[in-house]
Amino acid sequence: MIFSALVLTLNEEVQIEDCLRSLSDALRVLVVDCGSTDRTLELVASFPRTRVIRRPFVSFSDQRNHGVETGFEPGEWVLHLDADERLTPELAAEIRRLSPPESAVAFNVASRTFLRGKPVLRASGYPVFQTRLTRVGRFHFEEVGHAQKAPARFGSLPRLSHPYDHHPFEKGYAVWRERHHRYAQREVENLLSLRQRRPLQQALRDPIARRQWLNHATRRLPFRAELVWVYLMFLRRGVLDGPAGWEYCRLRWLYERLIRTKLHEQLASR
Repeated sequence: MIFSALVLTLNEEVQIEDCLRSLSDALRVLVVDCGSTDRTLELVASFPRTRVIRRPFVSFSDQRNHGVETGFEPGEWVLHLDADERLTPELAAEIRRLSPPESAVAFNVASRTFLRGKPVLRASGYPVFQTRLTRVGRFHFEEVGHAQKAPARFGSLPRLSHPYDHHPFEKGYAVWRERHHRYAQREVENLLSLRQRRPLQQALRDPIARRQWLNHATRRLPFRAELVWVYLMFLRRGVLDGPAGWEYCRLRWLYERLIRTKLHEQLASR
C-alpha cells in the first residue's frame, strides 16, 4: 500500500524533526498547525514532500478531518500522527504490505509509550489501539474527551500487528501538566454533558468502545485516582516496568486527581 501522513502541531520544535524523519516512507506529509510561535514551521520547511496548512484549533477530530478533506484525494490512505509520535520501521513495512479490500475504511494501530527513553508497556496498558490509518472519503473521526474515535457505525476495525511509538514527556513535565489541565477540563465537560456515552452492547464487542464505556461509567467513583494507580502498578504489573513505569503510574494518578478536582468544582458551581 502507498500511504501519506498527516501530523498535528503546535509549538513542536523539540519533536517535529524526529516525527517527520520517521515518515520517510510516506508519499507526502501534511502538517496541520494551529498557531505555532516557535521554530516548528521553519523546521518543517526543510523536509521534502511536506507542506503546511495553518488552522485555528477546534478539536483533534476537527483538525484531522479538515486536513484529510483539504490535503488528500479520495481513496488515498493517510496515517495520522502527533508530533510526539514516531512511525516505526516495522509498522511502515507492515503498511506497505497491506492490500486492503475496497470495503476497508480504516485500521487500528497500537501505541508504545516511552518515558525517560524506556518503553512503558505494562503500566500503559499496551497494546492500546487507536484508529490511525484511514481511507480518504470513507472515514471521519468523532471527538471523545481530549482525543478522537471511530464512529460507532464502523464497528470493530481491523488491527495492525506493529505499534507506533509515543514520546509524550520529551517537552518536560511543565508542558505535560499544562496540557493535561486542558485534557481534564474536556473530560469533565464530556462527562457532564453525557455526549460520549456509548451503548454497553457495543462496548462488549469493541475493545476501544469498552475502554471508553468503562472510563465513563467509573468516572464518579470515590478514590478513582487511587484505584487507577493500584490497577496500573499491580494488576497491570506496572511495577515490573521499573522506575519509568512507577513514574508513569504516578503521573496517571495526578491526572485522575486533576479530573476529580475539576469535576467537583463544576458540580459545586451549578
